[in-house]
Amino acid sequence: MGRRLGGVLLALMVGFGVASCRHGVRGTPSRTCVVLSVGGTKGLAHVGALDALVARGIPIDCVVGNSMGAVVGGLYAAEPRGHLRERYRAFFADYEQETRKTTATRGAVGAAVGLLAVLVSGGALGPAVAAGALGAAGGAGTVPRLSHERFTHVLERFYAGARVEDLPVPFVTFHQAPTDQGLRLITVTHGPLSEAVAASAANPLLFEDASLERIDPGADRVSATPIHDACQLFPGARLIAINVTGEPAFYRGDLDCDVREIRVDVPAPPVEAFTGRGPAFESAYDAGRDAVMRARLD
Repeated sequence: MGRRLGGVLLALMVGFGVASCRHGVRGTPSRTCVVLSVGGTKGLAHVGALDALVARGIPIDCVVGNSMGAVVGGLYAAEPRGHLRERYRAFFADYEQETRKTTATRGAVGAAVGLLAVLVSGGALGPAVAAGALGAAGGAGTVPRLSHERFTHVLERFYAGARVEDLPVPFVTFHQAPTDQGLRLITVTHGPLSEAVAASAANPLLFEDASLERIDPGADRVSATPIHDACQLFPGARLIAINVTGEPAFYRGDLDCDVREIRVDVPAPPVEAFTGRGPAFESAYDAGRDAVMRARLD
């Protein structure tokens, strides 16, 4: 799909939960940017990873993320001094409350969990799996159709009109847009934060009301962990990439950035983990946190 999908194969699979380094710059990087991958429920590990970077005293001067990486990255960039885990829980509670307004009490939690699951899956969940997730979480018979519009509305309310260009930490995300020549990757550096995050998570194959004007870039092999694009936006930066996809990131070795990729080995948690509570969420959170705490980043 798009300008990068054709025939990208990797000859070597390397271990998970460790940092790999490629040095494309000399001297001391001027800033440190965190790059967050797509990954569905695995992306909950991004919450623990960011908390670990803060605990280690590593500056986060900018954040770049796609799909679930955009969801978590946007939460951090909008309030870097806040408690990220609690902000995520507050966001999901707001989402669940909105869902309850449009569904019967029975199945309301299932609707919230299931919809968020497919929305941030980066295309990993097909319609049949999505329907199963909804049903298992709370009764498919009472669940409304999947609604990207509802998710966007919750983001708008949660961020209260915040704009990307005004965030305390620079934040960039991406989505794809159809053109006569195919799909074109769109870089979002300004405009409403809610729209930026919603666009990065939009999957028209899963949501009846999703617009084909903006498409989740997660199926693009390079955009899954957008190291290449982050370096183009922030040349000379040190990039700390948190990759939960299960595959090494794909990027050129001659980038003008110091790349530290941390691959997090985390099994996909059940959709209930999206609530931000319970053993499954804590396991994903700990996987991200532990991988960053072990990594050599000096």
